[in-house]
Amino acid sequence: MTQQIVNPAKIEDQLLLIWEGLAKENKMRASLFNLIIFNRYSERTDYFRNIAQKVVEKFPCRIIFISEDPNPHEPYLKTAVSVVMPHGPEGSVACDQIDIGVAGGDLERVPYVLLPHILPDLPVTLLWTEDPSKPHPLFRPLAKLANRLIFDSESTDHLSSFAKTVLALKEKEGYEIADLNWARTEGWRDLLSFVFSTPEKQQSLQRLSELIITYNASPTEFYCHVKIQSIYLLTWLADRLGWKYRTVDNELRFQFSLPQGSLTASLKSAEWKGPGPGTILSADFATPQQETFHCERIPERHHFVNIQIATQEKCDLPYQYLLGQTATGQSLVKEICMKGTSDHYLHMLKLLPTFEGLC
Repeated sequence: MTQQIVNPAKIEDQLLLIWEGLAKENKMRASLFNLIIFNRYSERTDYFRNIAQKVVEKFPCRIIFISEDPNPHEPYLKTAVSVVMPHGPEGSVACDQIDIGVAGGDLERVPYVLLPHILPDLPVTLLWTEDPSKPHPLFRPLAKLANRLIFDSESTDHLSSFAKTVLALKEKEGYEIADLNWARTEGWRDLLSFVFSTPEKQQSLQRLSELIITYNASPTEFYCHVKIQSIYLLTWLADRLGWKYRTVDNELRFQFSLPQGSLTASLKSAEWKGPGPGTILSADFATPQQETFHCERIPERHHFVNIQIATQEKCDLPYQYLLGQTATGQSLVKEICMKGTSDHYLHMLKLLPTFEGLC
């Protein structure tokens, strides 16, 4: 539904008028939680609006979308209301959306405008789309309202600073934390846990000599930090398996010490159509004993991974693994329905800043 510009004091009155009209169309007003999204106007703003639509298709909620103008001619605060139809006009459920546009000195007014419109007794999730390691006057006031903070490490140019900031928010202030790029690696983490689930294959991991992770290097206006997901996956493996970091060079070749030798792990780029920027395309493992584990997305069906395992003596029959859908917004949907903070994510963040020369 088209946005209707409204005075901040009249937001609920205007929503009530809209709903009086929709009641005649048998629309049901629904909200399971409050979703606050903060972003600065950029090429990514429409992307996050798309994400909000994906969320309400799965979980009806009240959306409060805050957009800051980084280059205003003068301070301002504007508000608008609309109703989001999760499944189009034919659906029976609809959700409120409140938009707040703000610039300059009026930033400090946002929490006071927003607070009366948070539905009481329902959880509050804050999607902070900017880099949390950079101070912002709205971050603390909005974070205090939230039960759960969700970040996107795509927003940062300094991954080490991002990791330290997010860890501090969890360890010192007790926030529930999530990260969209971490959620985007979930399918590959599950896949590798499955491939190396037997004691025999776990022993192979301890004597690896080579690992190559390939990611999709086709950037868009929404994604430019295309290495982050592959860095997350490698760091997670190093943490889980106790690999000792030694060095990394400009070509993203990492050197690790393993209990049974040393490992060279490389991050390589390729360009595929279909998978999103930064998406992990393949992972290849090899041992000095010529054991190989090749896991690669199928180009024509990129939600499927083809897995081939071979040794000097035999070659297993290839099989396929379904990674699941990775469409826009699904990583946020996953993180909203999760509870608490992933211990694996926190351990990965602790290890990440020790990779000197990377971030």
